[in-house]
Amino acid sequence: VGSSHLAQAKSCVRVCGDHGCGMAEPWLRGPLRLPGCLLRVAVATLGLASWEWRHTAFVRPLHGWPSSRKNFLRSARTFSSNTEDAVQQQGGIDDDAVEVAGASLAKSVLDGNTYQFEALMSVMRSMMPSSASKATSGSRVLPEPFAVIQRHHLIWSEQDYMSGPQENLQRLQSYEAEYARRIAYSQDGFRDPKVLEGGLDLAVAYLKNYACDKADALFAAIEPYCMERGLPWDVKWLQDCATLRCKQARQKEAAVLLEEVAKRSPPHPATLNNLGTVYNMLREHDKAQEYFAAAMEVAGHDDPDKDDLWNIGIAKKNLGQYEEALPMLLKALEEWQRQEPEDTITIAKLHDTVGSCYDLMGRADEAVSQFFQARELFGLANGAESPLYGSACEGLTKALIHAGRYEEGFNRLEETFLNNAEKDAIHPTPLFELMGYALEDLVGPGNMDASELVRLEAPIEIAVKNMMHRGLDQDGNAGVVFERMAQVLLRCSMAEGNDAQQQAAAKRREFARYLLKRASPLCEECTKSGEADLTYISMTINMELQVLDTQDALYRKALGNSVAAARALPS
Repeated sequence: VGSSHLAQAKSCVRVCGDHGCGMAEPWLRGPLRLPGCLLRVAVATLGLASWEWRHTAFVRPLHGWPSSRKNFLRSARTFSSNTEDAVQQQGGIDDDAVEVAGASLAKSVLDGNTYQFEALMSVMRSMMPSSASKATSGSRVLPEPFAVIQRHHLIWSEQDYMSGPQENLQRLQSYEAEYARRIAYSQDGFRDPKVLEGGLDLAVAYLKNYACDKADALFAAIEPYCMERGLPWDVKWLQDCATLRCKQARQKEAAVLLEEVAKRSPPHPATLNNLGTVYNMLREHDKAQEYFAAAMEVAGHDDPDKDDLWNIGIAKKNLGQYEEALPMLLKALEEWQRQEPEDTITIAKLHDTVGSCYDLMGRADEAVSQFFQARELFGLANGAESPLYGSACEGLTKALIHAGRYEEGFNRLEETFLNNAEKDAIHPTPLFELMGYALEDLVGPGNMDASELVRLEAPIEIAVKNMMHRGLDQDGNAGVVFERMAQVLLRCSMAEGNDAQQQAAAKRREFARYLLKRASPLCEECTKSGEADLTYISMTINMELQVLDTQDALYRKALGNSVAAARALPS
């Protein structure tokens, strides 16, 4: 594969200006359209005859069992003579059972019934013919073994997704439907280059919408097929999956993937900038600057362009060289606003980066202004659920606290915590830090009453469920976060107030006790294994459990007195 084909596989990854957020934004140049829109024409006018499929049972949603069952197998039997022969060789398979299960599978998708869907997928996979019979299905050899990625085909990942969350979701769902049809019309699945190309395209569309779970599942599914084909497929998979790992706060894995890209391809500014960005996020800032300088050299830039100014400015900021960093970042922002004013996402990221630099310099009021602008732009383009919006809110939280605007700061802290609690790429570290701001910067110094912490109860519950769902509740990190969550709940749950307040506080203490019971063995095991010394956390957990015992005893006493007084009232 020539260098021109390799260049087609490149994608330029722009990581969020404030590297502390751990978010990356892919910038893929070039749309994805089927040649001459042949697929759309075939679907609309030719009845898919060119795809050897005379019926379109999968195109329309299933509206009921009788019609879907009647059409499902009939349509499947009109594929081609080869497929029909394959069906005849599947002795012992109950056609009616396959028909019913297939219709049920489609209906489970329409109903959003994940439990039925997963069960049906499992049983239908087990019903597939044995490996000895699979040679009769699909192509016997790799279809188009020397196919390359056509950049003008990549339209889903090229969209800017700046029309607001609802419209972005609708657009993404339409792409999913189009891709499902594309897969249905190909008998080779991901071995078909058009299907594989669509998978890479849709995965990046997921990334741009921060649908990390969907992107992760799709990348896992297409990985072996991209690696089987080699250049440029493997390089594009590695590069785009590295973007996903950054969004998932798994920067070390992203670095490994990008180093592999560098090994498999000639030096390219995008690869070098991506490596610099990841090492910035890993706090290896000197190494990051080396990669940024190398990218400038390979690109032939005698003077830094706006991308170079941003990259190097971030590295200098993270090294504490604020007086050098700030002019570079301000110039990058000015250049972007002048040259690409419609690119509101990147401009918002630059506001976020400049705000971070101002805050680190002790210029909190100027930082607040920058973060407010970033938050507003992210909110308009992506909505309040976007991790980018959450990143701007976190920066704004810190800047407001530093500016002495504590009430506003806690409002933004609550918003940021909920954003982190709900997202696909949830990570313990931001949750821990946000609760630290609440306890140590607001409640501890007396800048806010501890009773306000009750506002974090619901977001904490969401975060715990999300962590458990993703298996992030099994190590020392989870133990430390659970202890801090319990501490927040305990601080606002003293046994005092009227009956309703006491009951609510007792419920929060019960939740705090549950978290401490979960945290204790995790912290002890982490200390025992030598991974980290969490002895202090274990001691804190024991003290907090004693406080809970005391408060529960006071509540039971107050409850008993209340019941006795009620019984003494005259009828």
